[in-house]
This record gives sequence, structure tokens and C-alpha cells, in this order.
Amino acid sequence: MKVFSGILPLLLMPFTVILLTAAAVSCSHPGNDWSEYRGLPSEGWCYGDTLRFTPAPYDSIATGHLMVAISHEADFGYSELWLEVLTTDTDGHVSKDTVSFPLSDNYGRWKGTGLATHFQMTDTLHRRVTLVKGVPLKVRHIMQADTLRGISQVGIFFIPD
Repeated sequence: MKVFSGILPLLLMPFTVILLTAAAVSCSHPGNDWSEYRGLPSEGWCYGDTLRFTPAPYDSIATGHLMVAISHEADFGYSELWLEVLTTDTDGHVSKDTVSFPLSDNYGRWKGTGLATHFQMTDTLHRRVTLVKGVPLKVRHIMQADTLRGISQVGIFFIPD
């Protein structure tokens, strides 16, 4: 019986650590991470249509990195997608980032993840950004086409420092 009583606390230790960690995490306030998706019409994404995303981090100002996600169909007619992302900092200064998404390799195979005819690709902007709660981000395509067909969604993810 003494052997069992010495082993029991060792067996319960991992469970206790997990329980205490879960309790501590549940008491903390939510982080500044944020994400939002916009669906595009089945008729296509017109050149002049700018998508607006409204950041909602926990703090009123948060610094970190933006990731842009593109969901597209297998019949998308281009191997690459060019986007312009506009952000506004705390001073009202607007920054433009040009993002290139190489969606397929040299052999025409889609690079993103997905099943059957639907794929998703994600890329990170190469500079830190400061989000101001409620000040919109804007995304538009800058392809040489009036209307892009085959893009179903555009998403923005914010990962705080």
C-alpha cells in the first residue's frame, strides 16, 4: 500500500498542472489577435471594389503583423494575385503595401491548401503595423483585369507582438 500512495501524487501531478494552467488562462483578458473575412460575389471582384476590414483588438492600439488570406477556386485564371493593403496609423498616415500571392508553381499546381476545387493561400506583410481600433483597413486587387473571377474570400489576420 505504501508504494501505491507514493506513486499516486506523481500520477496526479500532470493533471494538476493542466488544471492550474487552464484556470490561469481563463482569468486573463482576451489578446489583441483579430481576424475577419469578406466574401466576394460569384460574379467576380471588380477592379474598383475595395474591401474594408474594421480591426477590433482588445486594446485601442496594437502593434504586430498582418497576414492576408485568399480563398480561390481551381478555375481561377491566374497563377499570381496582386493586392494592395492600406493601413492607417495613430497619426492618420496611410501606408500602402503591395502583396504578391504566387498561387501556383511553374507546372500549374496550386500552392495553397485545400480540397478538390477550393484552395486557400496565406501571406504575411513584411513590416510591422499599428492597428487603431475602429480605423478600417482596405484591400483591393491591382490586377490588370476589370473583374477577377474565382476568388471567393479575402481574410485579414492580426498577430500582436
